[in-house]
Amino acid sequence: MLAFECMRICQAIKPQAAAALSGDWVSLRNYKRCMIIVHIGQNNVATTAITVDKAKTAAGGSESAGITMNNWWSLADFTQDTDADLYTKGTAAASITSSATGADASIYVIDVAAQELGTDYDFLQVVLGASNAANYVQATYILYNAAYPQALLPTAVA
Repeated sequence: MLAFECMRICQAIKPQAAAALSGDWVSLRNYKRCMIIVHIGQNNVATTAITVDKAKTAAGGSESAGITMNNWWSLADFTQDTDADLYTKGTAAASITSSATGADASIYVIDVAAQELGTDYDFLQVVLGASNAANYVQATYILYNAAYPQALLPTAVA
């Protein structure tokens, strides 16, 4: 089975200067899990708060802010030319505060099971709190464990 037959990769937040940013809403209706990858490039000593919201509609209807992120990992303060790839498992929380070294980069990986959203909640979005404009952020959704694997998976972008 090819990767694209069982997962969908979607842009959540395009690469840009750090500010208060909300990702696109994505639907987990046809997927069992969503991995959210947040990449933060630091040029300034400032943290970024990372949260995940859920909703019942594609427009964010009946939104519930700050779900508990039970499974997340970080690779903080690594430089591009090193072989650092050891992620640290985080403690379940409603918000993750990024590193604030002011140098290098950090990656945060959050894994959410569709069943964690609760009854009637099919949509989620990643939200990044305001940071410093000298820092850069981006986020990607990887929806996987498709309910109905096929050559052309259904869209997930709301």
